[in-house]
Parts: sequence; structure tokens; C-alpha cells
Amino acid sequence: MSLITTADTIEEWVELAHAEGLTDGLPVYPPTRVAVDALVAASGRDPGQLLGAIPPRGGAATVEVAAANAVMAGCRPEHFEVVLTAVEAMLEDRFNLRGVVTTTHPCWPLVIVSGPAVERLAMAHTESVFSGGGAHANAAIGRAVKLLLWNAGGATPGEPVKEVFGHPGRYAFCVAESPASPWPPLHQARGVDAASGITVFACESPTSVAMWGADDTPVNRLAQLADAMAIKGCNNTHTMGETLVVLTPNEARHLAENGYDRAAVQEQLWQQARRRVGDLLSPGVPPYAWWPDWVDADDPDTLVPVTERPEDIHVMVTGAESIPWMAVCAGWGNLGGYAVSRALDG
Repeated sequence: MSLITTADTIEEWVELAHAEGLTDGLPVYPPTRVAVDALVAASGRDPGQLLGAIPPRGGAATVEVAAANAVMAGCRPEHFEVVLTAVEAMLEDRFNLRGVVTTTHPCWPLVIVSGPAVERLAMAHTESVFSGGGAHANAAIGRAVKLLLWNAGGATPGEPVKEVFGHPGRYAFCVAESPASPWPPLHQARGVDAASGITVFACESPTSVAMWGADDTPVNRLAQLADAMAIKGCNNTHTMGETLVVLTPNEARHLAENGYDRAAVQEQLWQQARRRVGDLLSPGVPPYAWWPDWVDADDPDTLVPVTERPEDIHVMVTGAESIPWMAVCAGWGNLGGYAVSRALDG
């Protein structure tokens, strides 16, 4: 994409961006040379450094190209390293970015920022966290990822994107983990030894889970969440893969005070979030190839978990504390979009 160095009016630029297909419908800032250079300088990287080829078009995502899209999204220089790190994580083979952006399934790469960077970047992590929370950083980082996939990757609806219903997170899908979590940050739980980090995971929009009818017993409260994880039509229920669950800080503290660390939550949910083979396969339908050998598909009463391992259930803490709440962000299943975590510099 070319860089705009002059424009008579911002209104003319906005209309030009729409006419040239540089945006998916929302107005964008002009990527002037001064603004792009400022982001590149803040990154400390060479502008020509190649992050990778962005599918499905295979456009070259250099640091400069990423900066141009980040400027269009309204990123400040301090936001840019999050964008670069997230893009590099999504380009790992196990994430299957090509599949994620072109699938019929309504998933999209969620960028999760965790650790001290959340407060350093003034990211929202309380009310309305999944819709940006009114924070510049959340919206701009998520938007920059989207614009790069749109402009460099050519991820436009119809061709090549076949997503049937769409996903509101395709405008911007970036959240921050709460500093009030009783457990280590998500990236550290996933083996990244750094103060701050990012995790990318392709998932659906959050489905809220309230504690109607549940007492204070952790097993009963997590049963509410497990039931929402194992709905019959979910990709995870049939293909396993990975999934994301979200706890408000006060609910996470309640669990921690009752002896549950993150691993215990994962184990409990893995044991509870299951469906009978007989519920999943109609008579005569063969068992799925991606089920592990220990699933007895010949027994209709065999209980199949939504993921192959407890650690494939990612547990994040974020959101407001007005009341305890939970949510499920179902994954793409055993097709890709698997979580990737990386250290965040700065």
C-alpha cells in the first residue's frame, strides 16, 4: 500500500480509503510518512524487516507495512510493539492463519495482553472489556491487526473469506487480562518467562455464563461454565481443539480462596465439560478421526471432553466486578487457531 503524504482534507482521505478498499467500512487515519516513521522508530526495528507473508493473498508484511496499517487504526507508538508481536505469533504454523481468516466458522484472532504492560498502556480491563472498554489501546491494537489482515492479506468477504455469519471482533478484537487476577498472568501460565506478554487465540465472541441457581461451591459454579462449553453444536464438542474461558476477578478470587489455582480450574472443567458419544453421533455416523484412541466411540455412553487435555482450556481473568460472572469463547476446534504466547518487550 502507498503512503499518503498530503491531502487537502481529512474528508477526502476518508472517501479515498473507502474507494480504494483500504478499509472494511470504518473511517481510518491517513498513513502519512511522518506518522509511519514515528511508529517504526518506536519499534527499534528496520522498516524493511519482514514479519511474514499474510494469507490468503500472501502480501509481504514488513515493519513499515504493519506501521502504515497501525497508523490507519490510530495506534500510538507505544501500542506498536504489541501489534508486531501479535502478528508474529499469528504467523506461526500451528495458528493456521490462512484457515482462520477464510473459514466459514465465526472465529477471529483475539489478542490478549497480560502483565504490567496492561497498566503501562492504559488498557481497559473492567467494564465492556470485549468491546474495547473505551480504551485507546484496546481498540487501536485490535483494529491494526484487522487492517493488516485486510490490506496485506486480502481477507475480504465473499472472496476469499467464506465466514457465514461473521464476528463483531473482526473490527477489533483485543482484550487485557486484569491485574487483579489471583493467579500468574496468562502468558506465564503458558510457559513464557517474561513480565508481560501476549497470547493470540482464534475464537468466537464470548457467551456469558451466569451463576443462576448455583451455590458458592466451586464445583457447582464451574458446572455452569462447563455446561456452556459443551453445547452440542460447538466445534470443540465435536472436534476438541482448544477453548477459552473467562472469569471476572471476583469469581477468580472466590475460586482461589477455595483452593483452586488455574490448573485446578482447567482440570475441573475438563472433567465436567463432556458430552455422550450418543449425543454427538447419529446412528451410522462414523467416529471422528481426531478423537484420541482412548475415546470408546463404540459405546454411546462414553463421555467425550471438549478438549483433549485440561491445558487446552485457556483460563483468562478480566472484566468488571459488579457481580461474579463467567464466559466461554469457543475455539475453531481441531482445525487451527491454537493459542500462541510470546514475550512482550518494553
